[in-house]
Amino acid sequence: MKILQLFLLPSLTLAAALPTDFSPTVVPSHVRIVGVSLLGSGCPAGSADVQIDATKSLMEITFSEYIIQTGPGTRAADWRKNCKLTLNMEFDSGFQFSTLATDMKGFAQIPDGARGRCTNTFDFTGAPGQTAYAIALDGPREGPFDLTASPDIVSWSPCGGQTAIMNMNTQCNISPTQQQALIAVDRISGKITVFVNIAWRHC
Repeated sequence: MKILQLFLLPSLTLAAALPTDFSPTVVPSHVRIVGVSLLGSGCPAGSADVQIDATKSLMEITFSEYIIQTGPGTRAADWRKNCKLTLNMEFDSGFQFSTLATDMKGFAQIPDGARGRCTNTFDFTGAPGQTAYAIALDGPREGPFDLTASPDIVSWSPCGGQTAIMNMNTQCNISPTQQQALIAVDRISGKITVFVNIAWRHC
């Protein structure tokens, strides 16, 4: 089964990327997902699941249909996959949150002269700005990958309420398309994994 996972969790290794008003001790006591919608070639209906753990900082999103491939016998729909997720988050009033970095793990088979690219973008309905993460998979490479990306700009969810709608768009593509190449699940774990560090702060 092909699975893409997203985790939201704090990370001490990314302290340099944190905003100056971030405090690792600031976490709402109540956080839950009250609604999820999915759209895209990488997440057909019924192929994704979203959960959040008891720490209020770890979110797991699994996709069972997410594989990109090029070469003979493939078509345009195989060369690029994406999934747009809209997550309605509920939490204690007086807080806002942001994503701070992504760590993506999976499997790639990219020949010399070919290039794979995965991007994960986040924004919040009603708030300006977008946080974007790009991961390059340049050939030649074959095997598992574990790559980290940090954004130049960090956007935050709006203040003034107890809910926020976070929009995530994850997409991967390979070019040129005539060469045989693949971005897929890790052959050992059976999943593509995206770890996303999240920070909370008081409004």
